[in-house]
Amino acid sequence: MQVFSSMRRNRADLLSLKNGALVGALVLYQIATSLYPLLSPLIGFFFCYALLLKEEEEKTMKEYFWERNAIFGYLIFTELSKGFYLFSTLIFFFLFYTLVVDWMKSAFKCRPCILVAFVASGYLGVLATNNLFAYILNEAFFMLGWEYLIYIIFDAFVAIIVFRDRL
Repeated sequence: MQVFSSMRRNRADLLSLKNGALVGALVLYQIATSLYPLLSPLIGFFFCYALLLKEEEEKTMKEYFWERNAIFGYLIFTELSKGFYLFSTLIFFFLFYTLVVDWMKSAFKCRPCILVAFVASGYLGVLATNNLFAYILNEAFFMLGWEYLIYIIFDAFVAIIVFRDRL
């Protein structure tokens, strides 16, 4: 019992326990999305979070190293478990951020519309990037099904709730 008594007083231990529990919950959720295909893999949500975090890094000149790497780690884990090509989300993220984000922020004036556009761009862009890789490698394309509409609606709803004050 004496060993665990220091955990209550040390904030770093509580933070690492919280982060470990979050990673465990995300892994369990990813397993659940494999069992139940109508559950969203949260690609659009984490894509939107990565965009907002990158923008916040540029505004405040702070480095969010662990958060950014955790997001990219989750996206890589998701694309591996869903059968996408490796690093397709990261390639699309960097292309999208350098080419489209500033235009999209100036084109849309309502903040929830920007979040919905980021989530939809995350799913559709990752699908387009994977289809580009499939075309280059002369393999079968990934099909856009009605499930993606459910994923986009769910992720957009969650992104609006979580990120409404961050934009």
